[in-house]
Amino acid sequence: MYYKNSDDEILWNDFRSGSKEAFEYMYRKYVGILYNYGFKICQDKMLTKDAIQEVFLSLLSKYDKVSITNSIKLYLFKSLRIEIFKKLKAEQPFTDLLLVDADFSMEYSAEDKMIEDEITMIRIRELAKVIEVLPRRQKECIYLRFYEGMTYQEISDIMDIEVSSVYKMIYKAIEKLYENLAMKNGNLFL
Repeated sequence: MYYKNSDDEILWNDFRSGSKEAFEYMYRKYVGILYNYGFKICQDKMLTKDAIQEVFLSLLSKYDKVSITNSIKLYLFKSLRIEIFKKLKAEQPFTDLLLVDADFSMEYSAEDKMIEDEITMIRIRELAKVIEVLPRRQKECIYLRFYEGMTYQEISDIMDIEVSSVYKMIYKAIEKLYENLAMKNGNLFL
């Protein structure tokens, strides 16, 4: 396919010019990772699918009005996050979603990680247990930074918080993980 080796700028500009091929390629390329991210936010398959559909329908209907972006992934993640919170707010109109410490699911797929070493398996299980006790926003920062490889600035843009807050959240999450893992396992993680 034409866009396979092209950068985001070419793909986005073609999409903004009305290219159906660019839109289809963008959809195929990002729908899976958007679903994974969206489901981690709300743990609701239908809401996640609906939100993704809304994001892409909005893009399709306003393709000539969307802003320029350096990162399609960043643009889509932020749009999806906004759409999910809008849908959650509609379902629970009297709840301040920023104050609710809803779960942000962090699951580890056997398909993604083929681990042969038994010590590594133990470490991952322990890490998953410890991550689950982190506050939702810290888990989200950890996911975006270490699983999606996003920069601190990109995370700041997606979560609509200051970059310094992202640094603090990730630092506190890592510090908490280190403390909990060290306490649980002695020097297993050192």
